[in-house]
Amino acid sequence: MKNVFIGFLLICIGSAVRAHDHSIGLHGMVLFSVDDRIYASHLPMPSGKHAVQFIFEAQLPNQYRAQLMPFLKANTLVTVRPETFSLNELRAGSLTQFSGDIFIGHFERTGKVKYTDITFHVQNVLLNKPVSTSQQNGQFYALGLGNNTCLLVHKIGKSPSFDQIAKAQCDYDAGHTTEQSSSTNRPFTTFELTDFANPETLYLETSDFK
Repeated sequence: MKNVFIGFLLICIGSAVRAHDHSIGLHGMVLFSVDDRIYASHLPMPSGKHAVQFIFEAQLPNQYRAQLMPFLKANTLVTVRPETFSLNELRAGSLTQFSGDIFIGHFERTGKVKYTDITFHVQNVLLNKPVSTSQQNGQFYALGLGNNTCLLVHKIGKSPSFDQIAKAQCDYDAGHTTEQSSSTNRPFTTFELTDFANPETLYLETSDFK
């Protein structure tokens, strides 16, 4: 009887802790590919539970991966409407998979559902940072992917800001991360720093940061 009571108590405590997790919600993602790998980026907002920049390598079933690659390589906008989950648990590494529906286009705008109830496995977290709107725009996270490739991710700042992800040639090792400044506080089309060559924008969002 004592063990049953303890078990019930632990369940109640766990439920109470989860009830106070204000990061639980629908955390949309955008998908993009680099060198035949698929990455997912949480769709951040300037404030609230979505004010987090989180990018990871996503593993999904091979048949869907193969069918998505032509869209991703063409830089077609592909987004995910996932099940409700705790962003805190995802950031902490205790949530390692979730299911969601894949849309061609933005799932909250005019996107069309392509696949439903697909399982995403979280691997190789590249970026896990809160949004700080007290800083100036024009700062970028430079994330080494290996194979002479980097991701350049705009560090979201004061409104009006923007969420921009680009790939570029660089000599960073995989896992090497720095912060860099660009010559503009607006989305870039070229990057003047010599560390990065031939940048190509993979994702750009401005409407959510006006």
